Amino acid sequence: MRRKSSQANRGQAFEGLLNFTNKQYNNAGVALINKRPTPLKPIRQQGFHVLAAYDQKSTVDYDGIYKGRAIFFEAKSTREQTSFPLKNIERHQIEYLENAEKQGGICFFLIEFAVTQEVFFLPLATVRQYMLHAQSGGRKSIPKDDFEYYAYLVPQTKRAVLDYLVWVDKLIGEAA
Repeated sequence: MRRKSSQANRGQAFEGLLNFTNKQYNNAGVALINKRPTPLKPIRQQGFHVLAAYDQKSTVDYDGIYKGRAIFFEAKSTREQTSFPLKNIERHQIEYLENAEKQGGICFFLIEFAVTQEVFFLPLATVRQYMLHAQSGGRKSIPKDDFEYYAYLVPQTKRAVLDYLVWVDKLIGEAA
């Protein structure tokens, strides 16, 4: 029997890898990146179980500091094999990242294709373009093939299991 995973649990393995990566960065003195908790509000208790709901919209999954710069990113996982559905990104997440970017933050997405176990670094500007295209009647997803051109495959290095800071360095270099 196949278990159906909920939307909330879909990216737990990916989140675990990111948390481990961030611990590697911190232990090496490279960066301080934190997972932001999603604020929950208890509704009622049933024995040892507490029923809770989201208290407010969260901001983004991760934030921190690297080379004296603030970084903010959202991590998404999909089981789709040919595209990444834009409906997986909430409008308030884009707005938060855009506001952080206006204040000088480095903002991006990490997208996991769970079936192939590939993780891509996707700059905020790229996501913004796809969202605008979708809002004007275009495709509602990013084709997997487009990730080869507009995103960057996150490598495993000696420094970290998912060394996404390799691509943050590229963004910092482009901005300078």
